[in-house]
Amino acid sequence: MIYRNHPFQRLIFVVTCILFFPFLSFADDFALTGYFEAGKKTQAEDFEEEDDDREYIYQNYHVRLSHRVSVRSRYELGSFIYNKDYKSRDSLDNISKIFFARGSHYLNKQKEESLKLDIKLRYKEKRFRNTPSSEFNQIMFVPKLSYERKDSYSVYISTGINNFDYINRDSSDQLKFFSKLGVKRYLLEKNLLLLTSYKFETTVHKRTDRHKDKSDFMFGSDYICDTPLIYKVTARAQFGQKDTKDDDERDEDFDYKYRQFYVKTDHRVKTNIKTDLKYQFFKKDYVTADLDHSGFYIRNRWKYILFDDPQELLSFQFAGKHKEVQYAIKSDNDFKKEILELQGTYRRKKNWITSASLQGNMYDYQDSTRDKNRYYVRISFEKLFPKKRLRLSLYVKYKYTDNKQRNNTEEEAVRLAFKYTF
Repeated sequence: MIYRNHPFQRLIFVVTCILFFPFLSFADDFALTGYFEAGKKTQAEDFEEEDDDREYIYQNYHVRLSHRVSVRSRYELGSFIYNKDYKSRDSLDNISKIFFARGSHYLNKQKEESLKLDIKLRYKEKRFRNTPSSEFNQIMFVPKLSYERKDSYSVYISTGINNFDYINRDSSDQLKFFSKLGVKRYLLEKNLLLLTSYKFETTVHKRTDRHKDKSDFMFGSDYICDTPLIYKVTARAQFGQKDTKDDDERDEDFDYKYRQFYVKTDHRVKTNIKTDLKYQFFKKDYVTADLDHSGFYIRNRWKYILFDDPQELLSFQFAGKHKEVQYAIKSDNDFKKEILELQGTYRRKKNWITSASLQGNMYDYQDSTRDKNRYYVRISFEKLFPKKRLRLSLYVKYKYTDNKQRNNTEEEAVRLAFKYTF
């Protein structure tokens, strides 16, 4: 691939990081984390089956350095690299390089109240192999101020800018201004939590001087019943307008309106047996794509802890899910889906942990030629070296798709990760 570099913008990013985080030279409590992941995936996994099932090969790289300077201050520096090679659509082949810096500082930290300032800075380059007109650089800067009154309420406000600079298509340059306000309120001796947030965003198209406004609203509640039948009830409702430009998974730029809500109940059958039941409704209306759809799903999970002592833990989890999706335009994409999953986890405390899971997905489409069954096998292993403060982990995934009227497919993925504190 041929990628265009912009050293001046990178220099601005580095200098800004140094100005905002002048305590980089101090040593106290550091953590270095990272991973490498490679394999095959399909877009259906990324977007909950709301798009064509395009397959791609990918490699992801990530590294992050975090430093707790004091009880009041901490910061993070890091980068992500996403590389994708699509099997059937070369125009989407791309690589994204992301560099970020985050910092937080308590302006006031007392027993009963606190005031914290967060700052986030992000720089992104996205380059395409065959469609240079879609290439862009992005710079985002977001300060956030949060106030919390212990056991009572908290409120935060953030504002920021998000600049998109297209390399070969100046007419698409965009500058976004956004603000967000969020509030949490505790009632009934903290048994009831009410929360809400509102985000407003305006986009200026630089070359045409056009404006586009978007808003996003959320309301939710958590109620601890602590009864023999139901322990906790969680509810969320959200609606507004978004676009896919900021999504690191989506490689196409779509605007859409959406609304969704869910209700979830948690139950404690016994001290070692827990279960939850969740119902969610969702709806998306796309502005520039024919992917409009709505649907719902119902999920039930059970967790059983066989034993848990100071030395080791063994637990099992079973989940079942039913999902239905209907499309407004592409009715042949309508489907029903059943999911069954079994997972077992064994942990040797302060030493290592391993888990394995089996999952089956049965699809029933309106267009029967697309019917299929998908099976997943996931295995993970994590090893802790206490004296060296090093944690290594390995994750392996295998997916087999049994297409009823097409060729069957296989996909594999592996992730190697580490965390080192010093």
